[in-house]
Amino acid sequence: MKKDESVSDIDAIKCPHCEYLMDYDPYLDVCDMSGEFEMDCEKCRMPFYVNFCSAFHFTSEKVKDEK
Repeated sequence: MKKDESVSDIDAIKCPHCEYLMDYDPYLDVCDMSGEFEMDCEKCRMPFYVNFCSAFHFTSEKVKDEK
């Protein structure tokens, strides 16, 4: 995580007990856009709730002319 990033700016689940960062892929289905679930931390094993909401970020750029 970068110095000026908050948890909301990264793609990870942060344990509220020990602040360990975990990948979210194993916990979501392909079409899940929002929801909630309970899980145990992979490091400290303490239980906690996760609420999530997906967002899309688009960028665009001009196609370079190949003449």
